[in-house]
Amino acid sequence: MPFAYLRKMRAEEERQRLLSSRSSSSSFSSFSPSSAPVAGSPNRAIKIGLLAILIVPILLNLPWFHSALGPSGMRDLWVRPTSEASTIAASAARPECYPVSGEEDFKFCEDLHLIPGSEQETVLISCDANRAGWNTVMGPLNSPETRGGLFTYEYSTAAEQERGKAVKVELRGFASEREFHPLGFSLLGPSEGGGKGRRLFVVNHGKLRSSVEVFDLKQPEGGKGWEAHWFKSVVHPLATHTPNSIHAISHRLFVVTNDHLFARRPGPVDIHMAPFLSHVLFGSFNVEGWKSLLVESLAKVLHNRRVAAILAQIETLLGLPLGWVTLVELEEDGKARAKVIAKGIPFANGLVLTADAKTFVVAATTYPGVWMYDVVAPTPTSFYTSFPTSERFAWDSRLRLQTKLHLPFRVDNLAFASYPTTLNSTDIFSGHALLATGHPAPLKLIAMSRNPTKKTSPSWTISITPNPTSSKMGVGDEWEDKEVPLPAHHFLLSHNAQWRIRTLLQSTGETPSAGKEGEDEVNVASSASAFYRPYAGWDRGGKDGGLLMVSGLYCGLTACDNVGI
Repeated sequence: MPFAYLRKMRAEEERQRLLSSRSSSSSFSSFSPSSAPVAGSPNRAIKIGLLAILIVPILLNLPWFHSALGPSGMRDLWVRPTSEASTIAASAARPECYPVSGEEDFKFCEDLHLIPGSEQETVLISCDANRAGWNTVMGPLNSPETRGGLFTYEYSTAAEQERGKAVKVELRGFASEREFHPLGFSLLGPSEGGGKGRRLFVVNHGKLRSSVEVFDLKQPEGGKGWEAHWFKSVVHPLATHTPNSIHAISHRLFVVTNDHLFARRPGPVDIHMAPFLSHVLFGSFNVEGWKSLLVESLAKVLHNRRVAAILAQIETLLGLPLGWVTLVELEEDGKARAKVIAKGIPFANGLVLTADAKTFVVAATTYPGVWMYDVVAPTPTSFYTSFPTSERFAWDSRLRLQTKLHLPFRVDNLAFASYPTTLNSTDIFSGHALLATGHPAPLKLIAMSRNPTKKTSPSWTISITPNPTSSKMGVGDEWEDKEVPLPAHHFLLSHNAQWRIRTLLQSTGETPSAGKEGEDEVNVASSASAFYRPYAGWDRGGKDGGLLMVSGLYCGLTACDNVGI
């Protein structure tokens, strides 16, 4: 029986072969169904495989792609009330917001921080009224000539909340022909700055390349206003490739994030792109032979503006983890040395260091959320806490990834509340609430960057504190942010019971809202940074809450009084 079956199969194969040969020799050859699977199966399998490679990652990351479209359910403006607002009917307990006024170029603001040791409590703000014409992160790259600027704002500590105006900081010694487009900045107090002034480090996105500009921030002899006296420029392939946010540790040491591997506005080929690519590909700034030829060719390709824009956009839209954090030390001879201390971060953006210098927090914008790192000190643990911050974090320090925390928006900048908001000084943040501000609808933000006068983008600011219970949600438990029009937990990609996330401000950015006493129109769009000053320590009669200020990347600065946290 088996032999008969085999003979039958051979006969059938021979018949099929003869039919196939006759069909191919005929002038009117026709499609043979019996031969189609043999020829088509490999091609079909390849097509199915390629389709799966494209579709499966999208399906697995569908929540991430959905979050990029932005949420629904926000109000025009919602601000967290104080605990007093729920117990008394006094209007003073309700949040009241107003726009901070200033000169015509006081708009499109990025970062803001308290000026340490100022007699009148004052914040410094970085703004760029020309952001719609020059933005090396999102574009466009049309006209870099019109400068941005630094501004100060003395916020009132009096109960009647007398308002001031933002005042421009004069740049002294900074060449008038140089571009100035400030983004992130960091300030040191007089004792930390190594001189009589306050040492100021500013990320500057110039026409040809980016830099970190170092100033001394001082008040003139008359005591009115502020001046920034230029000290030096710092450029380094690893530190100023795509610099975004910066944190100064001492007058000689600072940390800076680089948000993209593919720069929309690449630096010069010979003095920036070539050494940068040499280090990325081969771990050295100096290469020879075929390596040198490869680096030079690749640098020229990536320096092409059209290629650079496409690759930068792909890196952003796909959330590729190609950002990093660089530690920079200024040496006695005026040169700078740098090394990467954290990498693989999707769009590395804002960063902060805790007061005890033990934890670094970095905004991973397209994660979206924050990544927390332990600072591995080079000194023995027993001596660690006795050193000042500038010595606890040194050149030999390392970062060790500890926590990845999802947040409900693309995080831009981070800050700690200017004073402790709890009595628990033993937690990881030493009692300070971590503020995170950013963009719930990144596609709307991109559209607004193209036309900020006609487009808008939502805003969201939250506070993050350690959860003392660290327990999972049980039956009947309520979420921390339940009273908000759009609670944070509705838009998180994952939940972490070790952290409390509370919304401080939400806005669609669509319609201006009535401000304080109905006399102002408040429009909070494209939020970038936040500053919170608790009333504790002020002459506010023991009032709860505090003052919240939020900057808008394509907006101005909004201040809100009586804000809970």
